[in-house]
Amino acid sequence: MPAWLQQMLEPFVKIVAPAAQQLGPEFHQSTRAVAAALDGLARPFVPLLQKLVDAVSPQLLASAAAADALLGRYRPWQVVLLAAGATLLLVTAVQAAAARLGRIRRQGVVNWACACIRAAPFIRGLLAREKAKVAAKIAAGIQRDGLCLTQLPQQGRPAKAVLELLRAKESRNVRVAPGTNSMSGVVYIKDEEHKQLLDDAYCLFSWSNPLHADIFPSARQMEAEVTAMTAAMLHGGPGTSAPLACGAMTSGGTESILLAIKAARDFMAATRGITAPELVVGPSAHAAYWKAAEYFNIKLVQAPLGQDFRLHSSSVARCISRRTVLVVASAPGFPHGVVDDVAGIAAAAAARGVPCHVDCCLGGFLLPFVEQLGYDVPVFDFRVPGVTSISVDTHKFGMAHKGSSVVLYRTPELRQHQFTRVTDWSGGLYISPTMAGSRSGAVIATAWASLVHLGQDGLLAAADGIMQAARDFKRQLSLQLPQLRVLGQPHASVVAFAAADPAKLNIYCLNDLLTQKGW
Repeated sequence: MPAWLQQMLEPFVKIVAPAAQQLGPEFHQSTRAVAAALDGLARPFVPLLQKLVDAVSPQLLASAAAADALLGRYRPWQVVLLAAGATLLLVTAVQAAAARLGRIRRQGVVNWACACIRAAPFIRGLLAREKAKVAAKIAAGIQRDGLCLTQLPQQGRPAKAVLELLRAKESRNVRVAPGTNSMSGVVYIKDEEHKQLLDDAYCLFSWSNPLHADIFPSARQMEAEVTAMTAAMLHGGPGTSAPLACGAMTSGGTESILLAIKAARDFMAATRGITAPELVVGPSAHAAYWKAAEYFNIKLVQAPLGQDFRLHSSSVARCISRRTVLVVASAPGFPHGVVDDVAGIAAAAAARGVPCHVDCCLGGFLLPFVEQLGYDVPVFDFRVPGVTSISVDTHKFGMAHKGSSVVLYRTPELRQHQFTRVTDWSGGLYISPTMAGSRSGAVIATAWASLVHLGQDGLLAAADGIMQAARDFKRQLSLQLPQLRVLGQPHASVVAFAAADPAKLNIYCLNDLLTQKGW
């Protein structure tokens, strides 16, 4: 062993030797056996290492001598200050580099590279000119009525006159009549009677605000009942495998998703100490997950889809890391209408102790009844042990007014991380269950009215009609339009199709033509 290495190890030997003498002979025998084995493994490399040490030692000793000569001109306190300053600069540089790498990691290398290219002066100017053209085209296409207000009127108008103006504005909207809807999604309504019921319910509770539950107890009760009915529909609540299932109503699917992610992030921070969270989704997940990643400073990890356009457990398992706070599955996904492998994904997440969220915003009030009708629907709800939260939109196939959704949790322990609590505010105790403080009790009332009016039989009948229409559309598409092909095997109302030969048919041009024809 080189003399310099012996000198370096000598202080450690003096510290370790007395402690080693206190250990029994069995420990020393084991240590000697391990040392002998390691010596046998290392012996062939000793000559090479010795040559390397002999070659490097002169340079190291010369560098040490030069450093001694350089620092010898300074007083000890000056050396300490120089070392502290250099260390501080090094740490700052490393932290800045780590922060930049973290942003690149969250943004994605490709997106970061594209952003750098867009920042080039020539490219930036070119993009600005193209944006101006698009903005001018959009502005030219905006339809405005005769009254275009940009500031408060000097004098208020009578209520009757204001209603006339509102009717004029409303007349410019696309007409929606039950049974003749030419839109894909957007409006979900049963019939004129159902619409009138919801409008009347809104009027009854137009001033209510569940933030003040002592003043508007009915709004709080209706929210609890909508949440309980939704949980029971998805096999949560008393008598199920998720007896403590609970939740809250939100302003829509995006807020339900944001709250589920926020709750999972904070839960994993509290129980696992995760400070650099990651979220695993498929590329077919709703865009709200990208929004959540931006809002909550979470790295989004995309697991690839299978050939059937479903997200499978095998791809998700490869993406789960020690920083993962939530895994997401869709039932069904918006782009293709297929239900992901929820059972496998939830199992993969549970095996790593990670929560699993199921996005049922589109299919939550449809799939349970599609399953009752005998269609093949993969299990997706609280019957799956690893599912910890679900988002469901009452304002889609629940046929409530827009602005209502439900987020559900398997346990109150997870839901509590959704809440915001301010206990030392100078204005008093403030606790908010959702992102909004004040909320409209009227929207809650319309969701309650819709579910009670429809009932299980109404939702079952609606699901039957929807599935018959979707099945017929898929069949006719295959029979009459060989230029198109259906993507995957849809499980619900969404039937996605693409050009059979993209070289012969531009699917975006087909979309423009359908739009021109009123679809």
